Amino acid sequence: MGFRAGVFCHNGLGDGVNSLVLSNNLHLNGWKVDTYQNAMGSMQNWFPHLQVLSYPRIEELPRILSAYDWFFVVHNDTHEFVLKLIQEGKRRFPERFKVIYLYPSKNIVNEPYYADCLTDPKISIAENLRLFCERILHLPKITRSNGFIPPTGLVPQKFKKRVVIHPTSANLARNWQKEKFIKLAYHLKKEGYEPVFIPGMKEGWEELEFDTPSFPTLDLLARFVYESGYLIGNDSGLGHLASALGVPTLTFCRRRAWANMWGPGFHHSIVVTPGSWIPNIRGFRLRDRQWKKFITVGMARRGFERLVQM
Repeated sequence: MGFRAGVFCHNGLGDGVNSLVLSNNLHLNGWKVDTYQNAMGSMQNWFPHLQVLSYPRIEELPRILSAYDWFFVVHNDTHEFVLKLIQEGKRRFPERFKVIYLYPSKNIVNEPYYADCLTDPKISIAENLRLFCERILHLPKITRSNGFIPPTGLVPQKFKKRVVIHPTSANLARNWQKEKFIKLAYHLKKEGYEPVFIPGMKEGWEELEFDTPSFPTLDLLARFVYESGYLIGNDSGLGHLASALGVPTLTFCRRRAWANMWGPGFHHSIVVTPGSWIPNIRGFRLRDRQWKKFITVGMARRGFERLVQM
């Protein structure tokens, strides 16, 4: 009989999509796995073999600590429940409690819990988790897949010319400029594509001359993306979801080092970042602060052309 494992990941969509790589590898090797994540519940039918649960209440900590043989915390060291879980778990069974630290820092070897996972900031999150299963856990069966199984009746990229544009994210600082997204959409339409905007919020996007469908559940959104040809967006969870669904992605990101690790890592992907020649010295950070201005519509168009050719 395999081990029992609890995987506790950040509640961001991209974090959940990537963390399932770990859960899927454990499952493939006979482990019984529960994954805790609050955003992906409505997509349970996409991974029926991987149980995803909502986070427990803090008073349930004793039950959780006795429920599993192994514990994995993925990119989540700020949640109150998780902080107490780490504190108590590391004290009671340090060898069976792994904190997977996923920040692209030049000094990552000095970061807390680095030894638990040996994260490489030069490769994607999905690949880091695959390597974690291979090098740290020494699992015999290894995959970079997160275990998604499309529901019956769906056709991958059925609408090849449909381009999903996701112009928002959970962090305004990560959003490329609205007017540039719109200019890019007009260019794509002229080239024979069918741009569809899916903003995370309707406010400010009501009067577009493009379709802006809404989806009451993540499952329905995933179905729509799965049958689309491409996805264009900011550094956000929907890009990771599209990539895991086998949809090519074009992503705008402020820094190449961040994109190497946090860019979509499951399928064909192009990440557009400002030129490295733009000064980004400590205390000034022109490239980081003004990255939206330095990524032009022309750069986006060329990036999409490269994506189509992949």
